[in-house]
Amino acid sequence: MINLSTTYLGLKLPSPVIVGSCGLTKSLKALQACEAAGAGAVVLKSIFEEQILAEAEGQVPDEEGGLFHSEAYEYLQEYGEENALAASLSLIREAKRCLKIPVIASVNCRTSNRWEEFIHRLEKAGADAIELNINLLSSDARLAGPELEARYEELLAQVRETATVPVALKLGYHFSALAAFLFRLSHSGPKGLVLFNRPFFPDFDVEKLELTTGRYLSSPTEYQMPLRWISLTSGRLGCDVCAATGIHSGETAVKLILAGAHAVQVVSVLYEHGIESIGRMNEEIRLWMQRHDCQRIEDFRGRLRQVDSPNPAAYERVQFMRHTAGIE
Repeated sequence: MINLSTTYLGLKLPSPVIVGSCGLTKSLKALQACEAAGAGAVVLKSIFEEQILAEAEGQVPDEEGGLFHSEAYEYLQEYGEENALAASLSLIREAKRCLKIPVIASVNCRTSNRWEEFIHRLEKAGADAIELNINLLSSDARLAGPELEARYEELLAQVRETATVPVALKLGYHFSALAAFLFRLSHSGPKGLVLFNRPFFPDFDVEKLELTTGRYLSSPTEYQMPLRWISLTSGRLGCDVCAATGIHSGETAVKLILAGAHAVQVVSVLYEHGIESIGRMNEEIRLWMQRHDCQRIEDFRGRLRQVDSPNPAAYERVQFMRHTAGIE
C-alpha cells in the first residue's frame, strides 16, 4: 500500500505537500480546509517584525513639548506589541486544538533584538516548529558578502539558542557561494532549510511613471532554481530540506523529492486553482509512485541527487548547449 507520509523537522507529516506561509493560512477555517484537502502541514501567515514594531509605535502618541512620561511611553509600546502578537498567538492555539497536522509558525525578521521573547510566546501557544524567514536585500554596495552572511548566521544563532521546538530557516539564493553558505548554515543548528524564499519583485508603469508591484505568484517553471541547488547539496547538508517556489503539480513535487527534498511548500497554485489542488498533487504523487514501484517517499527521495550521480558534472553546467537542449 502506497504511503505518502514523510518526516520533516522531526515531525511526522501525512503528505510531503505543505501549505506555505500566505494569506490562506491566516484563519482557522482556511487551515481546516487545507488539512481536509490533504496538506501534510501548514505554515501560518508570517509575523513581520516591521509590522509588530509599527503597530506598537502606533499606540504611542506624539510627545507634546517633551512632557510625555518615559514610563508611559514604554507601557504603551509594550501594549502595542502585545496587541500585534495576540491574533497570531490565538490562531496557533485554535489550530493546535482543531488540526491533527503540524502547525508551523513563521517569523519574518531583520534584527535579533526582540525575537527571543516573541519566539518563546509562539512556542508557549503550541507551535510545532518555527520557520525563520530571512530575506535581507544586499542593496548596500558597501556591504560585503561575508558581512551579509554573518547577519543571517547571527539571526539564526539567536533564534536557535532561544527556541525549544525545531527551527527551519527560509532564505533566498542571492549569495556568491551558495553551496558553501548552505553547508555552513545547515551545520549550525537548524533542523531544516527552506529553499527558496521568493522575493518581491518591483515593476514600472511606463505610462504613469510609477513603481508598481511585479508578478507576486510564481510560475510553474520557477521550480528549476530549488531543483538545481537541492540536487547539488542533498546528501551533504546537515539538516532537512524543504523545496519552495514554482511547485504547481504533483510531478514537480516528485522532481524535488528525487532531488532530495523531504517536503515541498505550495502557495501560488492554491491561489490560482484552489485549495483542492493539494489533493490533486497528492494523487499525482501516488500514481507516480505506483508506476515506479515505490511504496514510501523514502524509496525515491534523493535518487537523482548529484552526490549519487554517475555524471555529476551535468548538474553544474550553467551555459546553454544546443545539443543538450535539443534546440538549433
